[in-house]
Amino acid sequence: MINIKIKRFKDGKEWIEEYKVPENLTVLEALEYINKEYNADIAFRYSCRNCQCGSCSLTINNEPKLACVEKVKDGMLIEALKGFRVIRDLIVDRESYNKKLLNIRNFLIRKKYPEYIEKIDDNVVEKVKNLKSCIECLSCLSLCPARENSNYPGATIMRQLARFLEDVRDEEDREKIAFFENLFNCTTCHKCVEVCPMDIDIVKKAIEKLREYSFKKGLYLDNHLKVRENLLKYNRSVVKEDIPFLEEIDKEYFKAENEKFKVLFFTGCLVDYRLKNLAYETIKVLNAHNISVVVPKNQVCCLSPMLRVGQRDIANKLIEMNKRIFNEYKEKYNYKYIVTICAGCGSTLKNDYKLEDVRDITELINEVGFLKYKPLKMRVTYHHPCHLLRGQKIKDEPIKILKSIPKLEYVEIPAKCCGAGGGVRSGNPELSKIIGTKRKKDIMKLDVEGVITVCPFCEYQLKDILEDTNIKVYNIVSILSKVI
Repeated sequence: MINIKIKRFKDGKEWIEEYKVPENLTVLEALEYINKEYNADIAFRYSCRNCQCGSCSLTINNEPKLACVEKVKDGMLIEALKGFRVIRDLIVDRESYNKKLLNIRNFLIRKKYPEYIEKIDDNVVEKVKNLKSCIECLSCLSLCPARENSNYPGATIMRQLARFLEDVRDEEDREKIAFFENLFNCTTCHKCVEVCPMDIDIVKKAIEKLREYSFKKGLYLDNHLKVRENLLKYNRSVVKEDIPFLEEIDKEYFKAENEKFKVLFFTGCLVDYRLKNLAYETIKVLNAHNISVVVPKNQVCCLSPMLRVGQRDIANKLIEMNKRIFNEYKEKYNYKYIVTICAGCGSTLKNDYKLEDVRDITELINEVGFLKYKPLKMRVTYHHPCHLLRGQKIKDEPIKILKSIPKLEYVEIPAKCCGAGGGVRSGNPELSKIIGTKRKKDIMKLDVEGVITVCPFCEYQLKDILEDTNIKVYNIVSILSKVI
């Protein structure tokens, strides 16, 4: 037998009860067991018992899960699905979701009703197949930072709009509806993708697709045009204010003393134009780990900022430019990997460029092995960048590095979006600040001296929200530079 805890709610009161249940049960089976054996009268919802109806979704150890498939574990905490009003015990009120479906006209719209309706070809069927596999468990709405902090309706509402957008029979302006439902409030943190039991890539196939069509219709946020102007002028997403790193260096090859292999260093815009010291520290750290570094001085923006906000019309040119540069330098230096120190750049090169030889610097250092680092007496936590944790599935590697540094005290913090991604920091700074302020509250509870991350966007966001505190923010490369 194992112990599980259940958060109950009735008549405005909430409390936690603990029960012993047999091992190897699903959560749904455990709830039925408790009601039968303990006469507990716990209220919960279910129907199909087979991952088809989505009605049994609950919050299990702070993550949305389906009770019919999740197995019980000792010490597990079971609560009602977060993000909704609790009616009783584990049952939530889904009426807000149902009303929103009616609002967006969640049905096929035919304005002229012609006798002949164009047949959907196989390509369209394939496009919407994944989007239509939703079981409406509402897990994606549960922990969405944009939905929690604004009038954004959530991922599955955008999924509904996207599936009609791809349907040639539908004559409604789905991109317009999406725009006025605050489409650009999504931070593209991919939390919705992470928790979806049907593995629907809502960000790529719905959010970014709707943003692309919206931009074509002239529906966009004005601040995103400023980023576009920078790209057209500099091939970078930010304005040139000083001599960039790539213009400042006088060579492109930095050889390690005992070279194991070579890597191509993809700097990204913020490192090149704003964080030059971080670029030099990266070379120092890689060389110290016996990795030689090749730095193409003609590399350009990865285009992540434009891809995330749907402005794909200017993407292909620069993407092909980078691919050509990568190939040229591969022939010239025969590098093993392309290395990034920006979560957004790395995720874009891996998932949009479809390159298999890309490594985040934390991946690479774990692969080659740690050095005997110098002690660094500091109490720190680690902020998981969304585009590293979910975009690249890199979770443990940065923490292993921090734990390998003598006297560095690591304090864990649950992963949560800081509000910087998806064009929200530039396009909707007020919402970005609200989400960031909540992240600040989490950090302040830890009594740490520093926050470590592996993303310049997160770094700037965290520095802004923590500027009135004594807590410093570092890229993990800067920490390694101090201890090699």
